[in-house]
Amino acid sequence: MTFDRATGTIKSGFVQATRKGRFGVGSLLALGVTVGACGTHSPAPPAQSLLTVGVQTEDMAGLVQSLRVSMTVNGASVLDQVHSDAPVMPFEINAPITDPAPEIVVRVDGYSGPDPTLSTSFINRTARTHVVAGKHMLLRVMLEQRCSFQAGGISGPTCNDPQTCISGACADNTVAAAALEPYAPNWPSQLPDLCRPLNPGPPEVIVGSGQSDFLPIVNGQTLQAEKGPQGGHHVYIAVRMKNLKQSGSITTLSAVQPGTNVAIPPTAFVFTFDKDEGGYCKLFGLRYQLDNGGIDYMQFLGKPLDISVSVKDRDGGTATGVAHVNIDPMVLGGF
Repeated sequence: MTFDRATGTIKSGFVQATRKGRFGVGSLLALGVTVGACGTHSPAPPAQSLLTVGVQTEDMAGLVQSLRVSMTVNGASVLDQVHSDAPVMPFEINAPITDPAPEIVVRVDGYSGPDPTLSTSFINRTARTHVVAGKHMLLRVMLEQRCSFQAGGISGPTCNDPQTCISGACADNTVAAAALEPYAPNWPSQLPDLCRPLNPGPPEVIVGSGQSDFLPIVNGQTLQAEKGPQGGHHVYIAVRMKNLKQSGSITTLSAVQPGTNVAIPPTAFVFTFDKDEGGYCKLFGLRYQLDNGGIDYMQFLGKPLDISVSVKDRDGGTATGVAHVNIDPMVLGGF
């Protein structure tokens, strides 16, 4: 579409109209010509590429008294910061970016003294990644206690670039751009782990049974009650979950008898989950007393029971699973 200022002519495809001719505005609209659409349209500016480096440490009882953070962008040094006198962690640094997707390399050294220039680093971590063009992403740099080393004895390995210490062993320090997290202000509390990965789906809890492993339960399955060494009567419950924290999560068992609504008081555990197949984590061997709180366990023998397990992690994520079972009329180990 063009507009001839000399003749006052709008041209669009095979249609030509003049201000003095017989085509009015209504005629132009009828022919599919948008009046005023021929002006210059500025495209939206591209989204800015941002990378925030999040520095955090495991609980080291105040061993890290100072830090040195260095950074290169496409091989050129752009940052060398000293954080003295027991810096507050976690903290974040925004990488200076001029290219759409440059390579960023970060190194963090931890010192036991308040002044890095007067002591030797006893722990370090490096990370290498590429910025994601047009997005704001997070690169975590975690100082782990099992990667520390002190004079008189090494507890962690000495790793050379392009490796760094991760989980107590030397490993590639590259973090693929696809593995970066979208930046969120609450990133310090959203640390991924074995059971809650990056960008997790909704949390899930599955109730099972088992003293030494997780065994699935089908609706209507009969569970064997046992007499414990201290006189209580219990069933063994296991749980499988995903997208909740591996450690520090509270696992709560409760139960109610359908029909009568007689409830067994809940029991809570704070146990670390083990890795399981299919991206799940598991706990097993959880004793749930039918006579918890001193109630009469006999009323549950030979009857149906709905057992619920809820898992709540320290970041507020929670999920609940329910198993509809029957309790065997006989108790293993006698009444």
